[in-house]
Amino acid sequence: MEKSQRINNKIIPGLWLALFLLCWSPHKSVAQFKHKKITSNLIVNGKISYGFLIPHHIEMEIFNAHFPAYEFSISKATYGGSRWEYMYNYPIIGIAYWYSDLGRSPYLGNAHAVTPYIEFPLTYGKQTRLYFRTAVGLGYLTKHFDRIENYKNIAIGSHWNAAVSFQLDLKQKIGERFLFAFAIGLNHFSNGSMKTPNFGINIPSVSASLSYRLSKENPYFKKKLLPELSPFYFDGKKTIDLNIAGGLGYKNMNAEREGKFMVGQAFANIMRSISYKSRIGLGLEASYDGTDEVIMYQKYNEKPDNNFQLTKTGVEVVYELNMSRVSFIGNLGYYLSGKYKGDGNIYEKIGIWYQLNNEFFAHLTLKAHAGRADFLTLGIGYKIELVYY
Repeated sequence: MEKSQRINNKIIPGLWLALFLLCWSPHKSVAQFKHKKITSNLIVNGKISYGFLIPHHIEMEIFNAHFPAYEFSISKATYGGSRWEYMYNYPIIGIAYWYSDLGRSPYLGNAHAVTPYIEFPLTYGKQTRLYFRTAVGLGYLTKHFDRIENYKNIAIGSHWNAAVSFQLDLKQKIGERFLFAFAIGLNHFSNGSMKTPNFGINIPSVSASLSYRLSKENPYFKKKLLPELSPFYFDGKKTIDLNIAGGLGYKNMNAEREGKFMVGQAFANIMRSISYKSRIGLGLEASYDGTDEVIMYQKYNEKPDNNFQLTKTGVEVVYELNMSRVSFIGNLGYYLSGKYKGDGNIYEKIGIWYQLNNEFFAHLTLKAHAGRADFLTLGIGYKIELVYY
């Protein structure tokens, strides 16, 4: 299965759980406000959905079906206990379990997913609010591609996959404790091309849910918790950050050739803050993909003289959105060198960084070409703060 057949894949599994644990844990700032009115703000939710599988390749028409799905979740409404909660207008954070039989397909089996999520408010009514929800976690499909026993399942090449969902959720208060919601959303399963085939599964749906607050809602803490920076607070320093990192991963081309192939990348970014939430910058990258040699031989009957010819270098524009210890990264890059460049000179990267301390961070990064997933890497990096004024 060639790279050009791989679908758009924007998955970042695993590190969303770090965001969930970070936000769920008690904050030092909250501990300073020992007030009897502060409660857990926990919410339990049950949801039923009805959707269908998009046959985005003609080979996937055999999977086309309409089917229900079920979800149970537990969440926490933020109220300003940490600065990022106020800056993002008090989102809801939670974790959900999702299940569907996928129309009882004999090739796909059943789907299970556990996904940490965050809901950002788009409107601010007292009784009715519109939220945008995004979730990334771990999915399990009971059946996957097999050359002999399940060769018609060209959608998924592995049991374990990333589960991603996006949703618009209209919530209506019913009294002090109950919430009713109507939503439209999209669920996606994919393994980031770690195992092929990897067309992925896309499920648009409509849903209805009922939620119950386990305790009375907390009042919001606003600027009095941590004031905005002022001339009396600012120390006069201007800084840029230099981020240096590397990561490794692997790809399994079990649909074309047996064996695992190493992939890796190293990068350096120079970043400057443009707001309390965002930073922009420029970066340099060097990457290696062991499958390039196989594809070069299959397409052009050509082999590289050495592995250095398979190393690609590129220059990137970088954007960072920060939420406490967690940052979401988006890169748009252009290759400067490399014997085989796949689908062209332009590439994209999305990732999640988790700040381990003031200097070190962990990262999970997905690289893609023309929106099609190429490989996933996990690694560690080091941040250096440079004062220029």
